[in-house]
Amino acid sequence: MAMMRRGKIPKEVQFIFDKYAHQNVRSLKKPDAINLLKNEFNLNDAEATCMFDTFDKDQNEIMSIWEFQQFYETVGNGAAEMLNKFHELDADRSGKLDQQEAKEGLELMTTATGRKLDPREIEFFLKTASDEEGFIDIGKFVSLFKRLKVYDSPAPPKNAKCHVLGSD
Repeated sequence: MAMMRRGKIPKEVQFIFDKYAHQNVRSLKKPDAINLLKNEFNLNDAEATCMFDTFDKDQNEIMSIWEFQQFYETVGNGAAEMLNKFHELDADRSGKLDQQEAKEGLELMTTATGRKLDPREIEFFLKTASDEEGFIDIGKFVSLFKRLKVYDSPAPPKNAKCHVLGSD
């Protein structure tokens, strides 16, 4: 069995990216990347901008093929499902989930093994996904949603605490 070369871009990622790249360049300026996100994943301007900002890891206003691959591996064809869930939870239509909206959403979600999250896990996920003001934007929500889809740990023991490094 042949091993896949490290760093190889999947064909579907390359195919989508190449529609917007010019002259075999492996990066897109922000306006081109926003167009890609809007056209290929049915995002509106605000959602596409937020996703761009979330996945532009080096914050250079350019989306590299590697950053797009991270987006694609996180969101892929599940963009509609993730966006619908986000908008369903965003009761006040602010474009961000406050702690209560996010908590209520996490209480309804299940892990990769199909179990409900323990209250301590919910607290942990809220702390790790929220910004400094306690809100979760669409980009952070997508990352959180993806983590929950692959999260297969058993519930923590009754006396265990879930601790986030750097928190109180």
